[in-house]
Amino acid sequence: MIGTPDENGIWRTTLDLDGRDAPPVEWVRSGPVGDEKRLGGWRQGVGPVRVAGAAVGEDAGWPLTVVAWNMAVGGGDLEALVWWLGSRDAKEDGGTTVLLLQEAYAAGPPIPKLGPTARWARRIALPDRRMRTEIVSFALGRGMSLCYAASMRNGGPEEPAEDRGNAILATAPLRGLRVIELPMERQRRVAVAATVEVGGTEVELCSVHLDNRPAWARAWRICGQVQRRQAEGLLGEFPASGGGSPESAPALLGGDFNTWLRGHRQGASRIARARFPLPRKPDLRPTHFFEIGGRLRKSDYLMASGPRGWRFECRRLDATFGSDHFPLVGTLRPDGSSRA
Repeated sequence: MIGTPDENGIWRTTLDLDGRDAPPVEWVRSGPVGDEKRLGGWRQGVGPVRVAGAAVGEDAGWPLTVVAWNMAVGGGDLEALVWWLGSRDAKEDGGTTVLLLQEAYAAGPPIPKLGPTARWARRIALPDRRMRTEIVSFALGRGMSLCYAASMRNGGPEEPAEDRGNAILATAPLRGLRVIELPMERQRRVAVAATVEVGGTEVELCSVHLDNRPAWARAWRICGQVQRRQAEGLLGEFPASGGGSPESAPALLGGDFNTWLRGHRQGASRIARARFPLPRKPDLRPTHFFEIGGRLRKSDYLMASGPRGWRFECRRLDATFGSDHFPLVGTLRPDGSSRA
């Protein structure tokens, strides 16, 4: 069990949105015990893990289409992106779809009131579109399975009760749910992990969002060290099967690594690629409009590992769908499977 006695404890509970008994969710701390004091205030501001089952009637099949996308705290048009995936432009028919999302947000009564020792992040809620996409409502409306875990409160005591974090959505049931609390840097960060069965094979999934810089009290640290430390913590826990060998079960890692000018050469992305070597020729185009001056940087990644002979192709889309990040879309196929 992780946590301290003075916390409200809501953050480590699970809410099943289908009204059933909540499935077990394993909580994993990947940072040192010394992080606990700083994590406590951030935990107090967030709601429970939200889960939902998929409304599917047939077994999930190949290919597995996966998206990694930072959706700008609901500012990205997830409905339009999912529509695109189902259109001819996606060039795939049937199969299973998984969304690995960062900066998803949830709202509603499960989110606690902020106490005197709670921490929160500056509210992000200004999309160009009039409406934002709340992740719980979207998953329920689409009949997709969901595992969402908040990293932090989105706004202070005088603002609407919202939290934001990472989510996995799928057109097939999610199992083996895990929430991995990363080593503490500037803000609390949690990764969400799960497995999905496709064509009789279990595939491990993870959605992660690393910090963009160190805390001001530790501003002397180079930004790349921040992301590398958190990536090392994550890779110590994901994939659960170990990964990295031709005999390992297939696994997919997607997220916003917040790498800076050197992008794919920075430590966090390099050590992740060593564990997840697919695709062999990644799309290295920049994915994020930098906050200052609108310049682009390579911040987002989607990578895979699997048994020898498996194929994974990935590309950046040419539209942002209302976010400040471009989505990455990949297709995973076992050896010998045919193209759609």
